[in-house]
Amino acid sequence: TGGGWSAKQSEPVIGSGASSQAARAAARRAALDQGFELDLWERLRNGFAMQMPNDPQIQTELRWYLDHPLFLENAWGRGSRYLYYILNEVERRGLPTELALLPVVESAFQTNAVSRSNAVGLWQFLAETGKDYGLHQTTWVDQRRDVIDSTRAALDYLTTLSQQFNGDWALALAAYNGGPGYISRMCETNRSNGRGTGFLDLPLRGETRCYVPKLLALRKLLENPEAYGISLPDIPNAPYFTALDVDGAIRLDTLAVVQDLSPEEIRSLNAGFHRGTTPPGGPHRLLIPASLADEARRQLASLPRIAVPAEMTVSDIPQRRVQWRRHQVRPGETLTGLAQRYRVSISDLRQANGLHTGMLKQGQDLMIPIAYAADTKPGPRRGCDGERIVHRVAAGDTLWGISRRYQVDPKQISACNPGVAAGALAVGQQVHVFRPAEATAVADATRLRTYTVRAGDNAWRIAQNFGVSLEQLQLWNGARLTQTLKPGDRLTVRDGG
Repeated sequence: TGGGWSAKQSEPVIGSGASSQAARAAARRAALDQGFELDLWERLRNGFAMQMPNDPQIQTELRWYLDHPLFLENAWGRGSRYLYYILNEVERRGLPTELALLPVVESAFQTNAVSRSNAVGLWQFLAETGKDYGLHQTTWVDQRRDVIDSTRAALDYLTTLSQQFNGDWALALAAYNGGPGYISRMCETNRSNGRGTGFLDLPLRGETRCYVPKLLALRKLLENPEAYGISLPDIPNAPYFTALDVDGAIRLDTLAVVQDLSPEEIRSLNAGFHRGTTPPGGPHRLLIPASLADEARRQLASLPRIAVPAEMTVSDIPQRRVQWRRHQVRPGETLTGLAQRYRVSISDLRQANGLHTGMLKQGQDLMIPIAYAADTKPGPRRGCDGERIVHRVAAGDTLWGISRRYQVDPKQISACNPGVAAGALAVGQQVHVFRPAEATAVADATRLRTYTVRAGDNAWRIAQNFGVSLEQLQLWNGARLTQTLKPGDRLTVRDGG
């Protein structure tokens, strides 16, 4: 039941309607014909299709943006990750491109934004509305925070609202903010009283009344930024991120070893996963900056393919892939005891189950993250075979120094560790060094010794005590390590790791 902006209160539409859309389309075709590729901002301008009324509130909102340049600077900075994708989706559906700017109004492009009414994400979905449009919200994932899922749901919702209000985008947007029931009631009340049913005719509450003008004020800024003394950032007209399929549950910090990929970047692009891992039941995909995708794929390809039992994992092995085991709490069990039993940290148990205290209830179901240990298989990279040593970079370490210490070629270390290059080592970074069996034998001959197993020992503790990996201990002792160790058993170890 849309009634437009209301002819009584608006002047002739500026820069809208079929003729202006046709003019923009013609301009774009002409530019492409001459070999000019439009930038992201031009693409936005060419798709503007909403009516622009003579509403003084638009000028008020425009002035606010101009008085708060840091707001827009920060919004565009965050939005540079998402704007290309969102604009593509808007164009693909044939919707007004003003809608690609709506996350500025809603969340300033903050994936973790939460409103006073508990609306969440870039598009600020309430829980129930999100569920209505297929956004899952579980202890593992909140798709309202995911750029791909939430954009799909938001454009579905906006399309539905546009149809409900007969193509009147002002009313559709007001309904997106205030709820379709609320806007429909306002229209019906006005109609019953012989008043207009356009956006400007309705006695809307303040937030909804300002909502549409905020979006149109942004449009005015983008239509002619020079006239307002602002400059728009250079956002590439190309995909910022790409989706990588991962095999099973995986920790988000797995890819922190990729050079130039910060933990903040990983969290921002994958904000829907709020337990630090992709969920056990999927989706098993990560969003990665497109420029780093190849390196990320190599890193994912190096992940373990065989699970090592939890009691055999050691602290110097990156626990990156994750399996999940369900555990029902029995009488007398504690969080500390379960953490020790399953060889996981108390903080990981709390995070995986949303626990704010250490108190457990009998019969309570817990999800236990059982990590994979590093894989002993070298993968497809040539030259990455033999004994693998996990070296943790210390202050002052260099690639040349590490290669001399383990008697291997520096080029081989670089080849087996994507992203590692001379002068690019970070303290705490893990570097995998592969030594041929014959080199290992010569280098270690004088450092091998026999250790007699004591009461309370297990393979994991012995490896820790000698600063070696469980894989190395397995290599030196073969089948003995897979059997139950008893006091008095003798193991071969090498001092110094």
